[in-house]
Amino acid sequence: MLIKENKHFSPLTAVLLMLLLAAWAGGYVSLPMYFDMCDESYQIMCGWDYRSSVAAPLSAWLTSVIGPLWNFDYFPFRTMGWTLHIIAVFIGMLPVWWMSRNINFTLGVGAASIFLFSMCRGIEWMFNWDSYAVPVLMAVVALCVNFRMKPRWWKIAAMGIGCGVLATLRLPSSAAIAIPAVCILLTKGRPRVAGIVALMATYTVCAIAIILALYGSIGEFRAMLASNLITSHDTSELLELYQGQFPMLYLYGLAAAGAFFLIGRARPAVALATALATATGFYIFLRAGVDHSNWYFASPLYIVTEAYLVWKSRGLCRLAAIMALMATIFGGLGSNIMIARVVIYPTMPIVLYLAAMNISSRAKAASFAAIWIPMFAISREDVASMFTEQDKCPIQPPPHELRGVPHMKRMFVGWWDIDRIQRVADRFMPFVNDTTYNTAVMRNIPDDFMFEYMFDSRSPVYAHRWDSDTLMHNKDYTDRFTRWIESSHRPVAVLMVRYAKTIDGPEEEIIREYKQRYRTVYTDSTFTIVTLDPQITSTSDSRR
Repeated sequence: MLIKENKHFSPLTAVLLMLLLAAWAGGYVSLPMYFDMCDESYQIMCGWDYRSSVAAPLSAWLTSVIGPLWNFDYFPFRTMGWTLHIIAVFIGMLPVWWMSRNINFTLGVGAASIFLFSMCRGIEWMFNWDSYAVPVLMAVVALCVNFRMKPRWWKIAAMGIGCGVLATLRLPSSAAIAIPAVCILLTKGRPRVAGIVALMATYTVCAIAIILALYGSIGEFRAMLASNLITSHDTSELLELYQGQFPMLYLYGLAAAGAFFLIGRARPAVALATALATATGFYIFLRAGVDHSNWYFASPLYIVTEAYLVWKSRGLCRLAAIMALMATIFGGLGSNIMIARVVIYPTMPIVLYLAAMNISSRAKAASFAAIWIPMFAISREDVASMFTEQDKCPIQPPPHELRGVPHMKRMFVGWWDIDRIQRVADRFMPFVNDTTYNTAVMRNIPDDFMFEYMFDSRSPVYAHRWDSDTLMHNKDYTDRFTRWIESSHRPVAVLMVRYAKTIDGPEEEIIREYKQRYRTVYTDSTFTIVTLDPQITSTSDSRR
């Protein structure tokens, strides 16, 4: 497809700009819908104590600075997260403009990318550490493309600084330094060794400067790193999880590669039928037995598409395809759901441009459409169900709007969570609001971070303890909790949250012990509240 240069505004330009803004605004509609019980609240809580958030120290610090502006409430954070992802898409439009110099085409791919993002989101709708990191990652990609067009030393320095910031925004994103390194190696006209040295120097200086500013010394950061890493994200567990998902990647990759590579010379009707059969097979496979189908449907196909564009493109376009592919992969590195957490939509303007440049026949256009349209349809189906299926997650208050729950204003909760959260809040909030009490939440699993977040009662034992194991069976955790309760000079109220999936199982020993040891205010199969008044305890002891 030939894309002619066009730098002039026209009525079509105005229409495309309006579509782009409409797609952006439309994405805010679903933001109040609440889905996550752990990650989002955990990452907001990291702003309460950013020094212990070693996996994303700069992100946590930014949260600590921004959070007080809106009292660490959920909805503003999610709104900011969505806005930052849109900014990342805008940054992804820059290489398209530089390569095409066609303002209408650039606005068109931007509007399409934002629309697909707003209507077919997987997990990007959440506020998380990626919210800060993705715009910076896309800025590095844009700098790489610009450097390939006009190599300059200052651009190398800018890429190094961007990667240094990125590494401290999200520690696994340290690997993204490979993106500009590959760009320098593939760009002619500069001493490559000197360019790599300059890149690494600026990268290292920037990252160390941020670490020193946040922690005071490298030794302090290393000490925090040793005691505050998320245990369920260690190398062995991530590797095991990735290996478990590998067969799915193979299935997607094989089918997508066949559709793209083998039917390239087929007639349009044959190409369309073959690719449509492949896409339908994906749909049936996912609907039959994969949880969170909207998470897993896009990523492997997207990566295969990018690999195809790397193979087909030449010159600057190939460099842009390589940068987009690396950003897609490194955007999810270090996540325990890497297949889902990839940078798709911010790189989509680049991918759509390269696809337009390389789809040279109707057969290829048909195969591309037949694979991608069902993919977006299934994601759209998941998003639409939030608004159309009243038994799942209606957004009309008051039935599903939490009452009197801190940080949850303007957020709507599904029927499966509303009763449990509201009951806990109604019974525990009086103690939280009573300034005479020290309050804390004894969690069972990471999902229960939500309750610590709502009640502003971070565990006095572990500031941000994250472990997939049942914490109430962790004697070190419960013993520290007991010592904290016993050493308090003020009345103490403790909320003990059970794991929802063990609701019919035997009661944990620690709950039984606490019910015998302290005054039980409330208990059921979901949660227990116990209190201890040191004055009453000391008086009863003296009478003995």
